[in-house]
Amino acid sequence: MKTVAYIEDDPDMIDLVSIILRKHGYQVTGFTESREIIDRLEELKPELILLDLMMPHVDGLEVYREIKSREGTSKVPVIIISAMKRAVEEIEREGEIKVEACLVKPFTIGELLETVNRVMSERG
Repeated sequence: MKTVAYIEDDPDMIDLVSIILRKHGYQVTGFTESREIIDRLEELKPELILLDLMMPHVDGLEVYREIKSREGTSKVPVIIISAMKRAVEEIEREGEIKVEACLVKPFTIGELLETVNRVMSERG
């Protein structure tokens, strides 16, 4: 089973995405707490990270930078999940981050599965 970490401040959103992905062969671990996310990710060793950029207690960009700076997580593909697609596009254009994909809330089950499956298959 492929391991996915989902960093999101809304537990209901984590539950929804987890149910969908579990039905399609993924094991999902959700993180709502900002403290020690990176250390816990290094222990989990996910094959994919879903990351919400807009969270009240932590800056998603800071989390992204930390993920990419750590040896244990730097090569893990990241899919940004955000209601702010323009913000993500601007950040990518400026070269601040390079993500494998972006899902804009609200998204469909089909969009979620297509994006996750595509990124996972590109990873090998």
